[in-house]
Amino acid sequence: MTSSTSLTGHCACGALRYRFDPASAVVDYCHCKTCQRWSGAPVTAWAQVRPAQFEIVAGEAKAFQSSPLYKRHFCGECGSPVYMSGGETIGIMLGTVDDASSLVPRGHGWTADQMPWLKIDDRLPRWDEDAPYDG
Repeated sequence: MTSSTSLTGHCACGALRYRFDPASAVVDYCHCKTCQRWSGAPVTAWAQVRPAQFEIVAGEAKAFQSSPLYKRHFCGECGSPVYMSGGETIGIMLGTVDDASSLVPRGHGWTADQMPWLKIDDRLPRWDEDAPYDG
């Protein structure tokens, strides 16, 4: 995968590096309990791309089977959570993207698990569970 529009990213220590083509990426927030525990944050933001649009360019990710369908991948050196695989997409954590300024979320999934004190007034669509485009 090589593209002049590729974006890059890495874990906290830089040992695990990747690039991806953001064309047709689906970008959203997730408030589910699994993402909260995985990230240690009340909400995560993801760019979902097809596997052919994503490539590890340095290092090797370790994986954790977080559900029957999904694996969460992290750096074996520093432990940073970086991406998720399973289903039809790779979900890249926006906090690991070198410049995520062009990746604008378009909705909120799993708001049934949202922290009650968290108020994000962006007027984006919200779904109690998976967004209808997740899969």
